[in-house]
Amino acid sequence: MAHGWERIYEQQGDLGFGVLPKIIRASKVFRDRGYSSILDLGCGTGRHSIFLAQCGFSVRGTDLSPTGIRIAQDKAESLNLGNVTFELHDMKAIPMPDQSCDAVICTWTIYHGTLAGIQQTLNEIHRVLRTGGSLVTDFLSTRDSTYRVGREIEHDTFVGQKPGEEDVPHHYSTRAELKQLLRPFSLVRIRLQSRTYAADGKEYARVYLDAEAVK
Repeated sequence: MAHGWERIYEQQGDLGFGVLPKIIRASKVFRDRGYSSILDLGCGTGRHSIFLAQCGFSVRGTDLSPTGIRIAQDKAESLNLGNVTFELHDMKAIPMPDQSCDAVICTWTIYHGTLAGIQQTLNEIHRVLRTGGSLVTDFLSTRDSTYRVGREIEHDTFVGQKPGEEDVPHHYSTRAELKQLLRPFSLVRIRLQSRTYAADGKEYARVYLDAEAVK
């Protein structure tokens, strides 16, 4: 039986989310800094990988879901994009050499795990980034309306929050925790962002800590 996001993509296919404004802004920063190679960790069905490829970057999208990767590949092929590739792997063990990419993006993804797993992923991101390379990511804030909803499997980490994500863990962070997690980076910016969304007939406030870090 499929679990987590593989089950979600099997059941729902491409979820149809648009490109996030922060990724549009990041693409301009990446261009200004002369970046060429970008790793999209937890790419899902490829919305950001494809957008960045259309901007002219060389993009590598990776995810744990075979169905998500297949959907992303099909979309890229339909657009005749030759500068984006997709592959299956765990973000806690990135199969890339040290200092091999200019930027890493990881949105709506890194907090789906335990704190130890998040730190392992950040260590891997730091390893594969070139000196001067950038990370753009986000974390769920403890101010989010779903904080403490579901079963707590470790401190500030819960499962069973809402229909469709029953077996997907969600870890919630504070600004102080993020500064500790991102301590290997030389420059870190953290911003609190919020949006509302409807699910299961209810309205929720999704509160993120957007993080930008430079190695």
